[in-house]
Amino acid sequence: MKFSFLRMLMIAAVGLLWAAAPAGAAQQAGSDRAARIREEASKPTPRLADGHADLSGNWSDPPAPPLEIVRSADGKTLTVLDLDAPELDVKGQPGFKARAADRSRRPPYKPQFVTKQRELMFTASLADPGIHCYPLGVPRLGPPTEIAHMPHVIYFMYEGGAARPGQRDFRIIPIGGKHQTDRDPFPNGDSIAYWEGDTLVVDVVNIDPDTWLDNDGDFHDENLHVIERFTRKGDALEYDLAIEDPTIFTAPWKPVYAGARVRLGSRLGANALLLREGVHDNEEDYACVERDREHKVNNDRQ
Repeated sequence: MKFSFLRMLMIAAVGLLWAAAPAGAAQQAGSDRAARIREEASKPTPRLADGHADLSGNWSDPPAPPLEIVRSADGKTLTVLDLDAPELDVKGQPGFKARAADRSRRPPYKPQFVTKQRELMFTASLADPGIHCYPLGVPRLGPPTEIAHMPHVIYFMYEGGAARPGQRDFRIIPIGGKHQTDRDPFPNGDSIAYWEGDTLVVDVVNIDPDTWLDNDGDFHDENLHVIERFTRKGDALEYDLAIEDPTIFTAPWKPVYAGARVRLGSRLGANALLLREGVHDNEEDYACVERDREHKVNNDRQ
């Protein structure tokens, strides 16, 4: 994996800065993020010739700090509220709501499937199919990084993010049409799209049950059904999704990675993130290679 030493230093420095941040820094950044989204949403909305909103562009989540540091009145007790903690349980930090304990982050599994989910969650570093180079699939890919929108087809392109730097994926989705019933399941499933007013709805079925829904062992079976919704307002793109699996869930579920994105750069121009022959931030693309499974001695995440 090519990951520059300079970038590692930058990430470490950012982490140290947030570790020293005053109480309320995360709330302020969250407020700034919301203000940025409102500002971008107030701009005119570009439209295609058919009158529908043009979803094309490079889309990014406005940055927000991952940590909030809260000190007690006497300054002796430090509580770290990690909004996306790699650890599932944290001991000795009062007030911390660990991911493992936060039921709002989990799909509503039927009782007979809860034990399996917990086992996968606490062995994720060994069991996660994404760590071992299997495609992340839908909906774990999250929202696309770049969209190219035509009247009858839409192209979604993805970067791997922190977990998969340099890795790319794409989806080609017809607008209109019907699902194909004679195909084997595959990670990104079978997607069709249609309009509901100014919202493009993407309906996804036939998703490979070997994929996970997220990093925490949330599994599904062959009956998984995903509905993604994309609504452009100005230069902001609202992304919403609902997930249902009637055989193992008690109700539909909305993951935490839904939300709004803002547009970066000009459409497919010099700032395009994915269409520059696989090069971004001076990093070369690379193939996912599983090298370390046999060397792991515990369940620490990487």
